[in-house]
Amino acid sequence: MNRGSIFLALALGLLPALVFAGGGPLNTLVVVNGASRDSRALGAYYAERHGIPESHICTIKTDPRSPNLSLADFERDIRAPILAHIAARKLGGQVHYLVFCKDFPSRIEGNNGITSVLYYGYKPPTPGAPPCHVASNSVNQYFGAEQAYTSTAGWNKTNTPIPFLLTAPDLETTKQVVDRAVASIAAFPEGAFYLHGGGKERNIRHRAYPAVARQFDLFGRKSMLEIDAAGNPTPARPVLGYLAGIAYLPTNFASLVFAPGAIGDHLTSCAGMIPDPCLGQSTVWDWMRLGATASYGTVTEPCAFDVKFPDPMIAFWYSRGFTAGEALAMSVRNPYQGLWVGDPLAAPFAAPPSVQIKAPARHAELDGEIDLRISVATHDRGEPPVFLDLYIDGLHHAAVIRPFAPVGNELVAQIGTNRFVYTIAPAEDLFAAAAGLAWAINSQGAGQITASSKSDRVEISVRAPLGEDGQPLPFSVSTEQGFAQALYIGAAAGTGRLVLDGDVGRAAATLHLGVSRSYEIEYPLDLSTLEPGPHTLTLVVRDGTAMQGQSQADLPFRIPERPAAAPATRPGESAARGL
Repeated sequence: MNRGSIFLALALGLLPALVFAGGGPLNTLVVVNGASRDSRALGAYYAERHGIPESHICTIKTDPRSPNLSLADFERDIRAPILAHIAARKLGGQVHYLVFCKDFPSRIEGNNGITSVLYYGYKPPTPGAPPCHVASNSVNQYFGAEQAYTSTAGWNKTNTPIPFLLTAPDLETTKQVVDRAVASIAAFPEGAFYLHGGGKERNIRHRAYPAVARQFDLFGRKSMLEIDAAGNPTPARPVLGYLAGIAYLPTNFASLVFAPGAIGDHLTSCAGMIPDPCLGQSTVWDWMRLGATASYGTVTEPCAFDVKFPDPMIAFWYSRGFTAGEALAMSVRNPYQGLWVGDPLAAPFAAPPSVQIKAPARHAELDGEIDLRISVATHDRGEPPVFLDLYIDGLHHAAVIRPFAPVGNELVAQIGTNRFVYTIAPAEDLFAAAAGLAWAINSQGAGQITASSKSDRVEISVRAPLGEDGQPLPFSVSTEQGFAQALYIGAAAGTGRLVLDGDVGRAAATLHLGVSRSYEIEYPLDLSTLEPGPHTLTLVVRDGTAMQGQSQADLPFRIPERPAAAPATRPGESAARGL
């Protein structure tokens, strides 16, 4: 077989790979407080459970008993040592998540959450504004982005990872949060997302509930969502996510069953004021006690601004396969007073591809040039693998595979007898292709059929949605090779017919890069620059969706001791000296 050749993979008899969505262990920096025994223990536990290398554990020191830090102390004791660790370990551009392990201050200057200050800087109150206001320059550019988060993308004009405070009332409960996150990944648990109330006057985000319901309908997931904007009935099914507008969690919540990875948020003033919330309100700690894996709360009085709390669309985004970290980070438009809590790597609806290292064998002695024989395959519920990266000892080493540009491929939407075609132009990525298909529908739909795009999604509205048989028109999307050398992009319809919304018919589709569902490659690698001793090689594969769900496979190996180099001879001396 020639190096770089690709052929269909036979996955029989291969060891399973660890599975992670969006960001994974090699994209996560674990931050522990050296002044807290519990923080150190939790950091070690988190790294072990998620398979995070020691180089990705950063130890800093701050008062573990203080809930608040000044901005100057934060910059000196928190941000500066983290940046120093990233630089010293050459992790710049690789870390997309920060996980603070218990016993850290929750707020800065008493009015900004520590995770938000790390994320996009301290946002002081706007001079001259009333006490209840939204600070200027506090909009989160990642809000509603609906694409995988990378710190190098420049969101909010920074290169900052998504920070989470992994915390609960005690060490054992916090470890259980980690266990739930690990169990959640690609688990596709049964249950429902609950959008509940507490009264429409208090639950200020109830107006967004219908828009969320529409997205679940358009992708055939109606049964996964239950809405009661006024009340808080006890959920009868396992909770995948729970949003409400209440100050105190009902006592009957103690009987709730939470699916692994569940997110809970109750939109109240004091949920992030740990350990002592104002007015004795329920906090993020109460969600962790109950069985949630991630939550959000404000650390000071936010007033009734829905933009300071998670948008209900978080339920749809999470159901698509984004991580808890991504779903929560993209759900809050102005998070400066808030605190992201829990385990950001939870991802119950991720469907990442798999990767296997078929040769060489694990724990072998290797040196010099070797050939890696790699097999990748699509998840049963996912889309094809198109990204493959090589890491050595936790550091990114090389990009092995990247997707082909789908220039010249055609996107086709069929609505009844109406056919719309868009040819992908040079330099257009997945998101531009989705926008192009929406443009084609709008330009040819005569105002009767319109479309819009968001990330990798296209949503379509039809004014005359019924066919001659009185049924909603059939709907499909497909891709064709066009003038390209091959087909490099795929598409999937959310439903097979239009979904009626009053007098309008609606439909949705998603696009993804790649069409080959499994293949093998051989990749040459030179190990001669590595020091003798144990090493670990890691391959991380990602799919071509907006979520870029990922999994990884590790190959531990050893470089043997090398013979000492012969001493250099002096000019005029015989190379056979001493014989």
